[in-house]
Amino acid sequence: MSDKNKNTVFKAALMLSIFSGLSKILGFAREQVIAWRFGASALVDSYVAALVIPTVLSGILGGAIAVAFLPVFSTERAKGSGHRLAGTVFALTAFVSLITTIIAFAFAPQIISVLVRDFSLELQALTTSLLRIMAVLTFVMSMTQLLTILFQAHKQFFWPALTPIVMNAIIAVGLVLGGNIQWLAWLTVLGMLIPVMLMTYVAWRRGLPLITRLIMGDPAFKQVMRLSGPIFFSSLFGQLYLLVDRRLASGLDTGSLAALNFGNKLVQLPLGIFVMALTAAVYPTLAEHAAKGDKASFAQSLSSSLRGVTLLLVPAAVGMFVLRYPIVRLAFERGSFDAVATTRTAQALGYYSIGLIGAALAQVLGRGFYSMQDTMTPVKVGVATAFVNVALAVILVRPLAHGGLALANSLGFLFNALLLFYFLSSKLSKGSIRLLPLLIKVSGAAVVMGLVASLVLRVTINFGQVISLGMAVGVGVGVYGLLLIVLRVEEVTTVIKVVRTRLGI
Repeated sequence: MSDKNKNTVFKAALMLSIFSGLSKILGFAREQVIAWRFGASALVDSYVAALVIPTVLSGILGGAIAVAFLPVFSTERAKGSGHRLAGTVFALTAFVSLITTIIAFAFAPQIISVLVRDFSLELQALTTSLLRIMAVLTFVMSMTQLLTILFQAHKQFFWPALTPIVMNAIIAVGLVLGGNIQWLAWLTVLGMLIPVMLMTYVAWRRGLPLITRLIMGDPAFKQVMRLSGPIFFSSLFGQLYLLVDRRLASGLDTGSLAALNFGNKLVQLPLGIFVMALTAAVYPTLAEHAAKGDKASFAQSLSSSLRGVTLLLVPAAVGMFVLRYPIVRLAFERGSFDAVATTRTAQALGYYSIGLIGAALAQVLGRGFYSMQDTMTPVKVGVATAFVNVALAVILVRPLAHGGLALANSLGFLFNALLLFYFLSSKLSKGSIRLLPLLIKVSGAAVVMGLVASLVLRVTINFGQVISLGMAVGVGVGVYGLLLIVLRVEEVTTVIKVVRTRLGI
């Protein structure tokens, strides 16, 4: 990969990491406000259950088309026919997602009765009303996904990165001012609607392709449909697992869904700050390398991304597992969020953290396949993963309750990442992706870090939870960094050399 491409990916990833970090901080504040106002209660169970429907539908519809769109659009844009393709794809996505929104609204009672059958009738009625408020998010989320991909294809990352910041700010501030669970649902709609309207306006002003003559017979459009078909099928199975997960959770103690949601939000913090930003930045570059047939640059870009993810996410997973109770206590235990909710959420966080590295690697590896316009392999892996997830969830939910659902999710991510890595490595030249030696070194360093952090936490527990947790994290990170230097990890050695050169040492 040329220095220019490296700099482009690095700058984009850095900017996205900064914005993603701000977004996740605001998202964390949003979850804190929800926990403070409602606790891990039946009301939050109802909200989480209702929100899963537009999330699933938009993930299946808009998500599949958006992911398949970028590599084909990159090729067509080079030919000067990108506007024609984009207009057709936008029109189709808008039409299908609008119809799906109407169906979700009209059949909300039937959908909820199947999804959370073990909820009380009163809670089912509340969940139905919340779904009808948030059904429009199927359309909004689908268009957001496509607009995000369009901006990224033009190497414009600012506006897509701003979207979740605006959303989280609206929800957090609005909920602080007051309101019930229905008000939270309306804030969610408003928080997602305003950014997509803003992105649409900016795209129109900048001349990005949105509305053109609909050409269903366009070969490029047919290629997008061909590629999105397998992704759609894979997403369908993946989202069905999410529905099964919610269905099983609805039969557990009140607050289980809320605990899973809060635990998952915490484990999503490092994913959102580092991995999603890196994936968004490197995807257009991977697509360009694949379009040119430059396998060497493709493998180098992919390998660098995977190694970066490993360096950051393995210690994050270990840290979250070891410090799960003080993390949850400091993050949420106030207002309506009591000690019981802390225990349940910490259990969920511990099990979710096990699969953090799998989720991170799978995101990058999936973009590698899509960049090469290979959607069939991720489909096969996705379907296999869905069956594994469902089987594990059914088996583990009995002995571990909601913790079993979180553990099933984590084991599924690890299984998914291993299969994707195996199949993608076979497509590239042998040894082009160097990950296993780094994974061994990083895992050893992270385990030592976790033991030290746990010891520091115990020694400093009487200093207060903020100081105690801060010292545990600080000392743990320092130990991890020193061990990476001792183990001569390539990336760390390179950074040290650059710093020494800049300082003239």
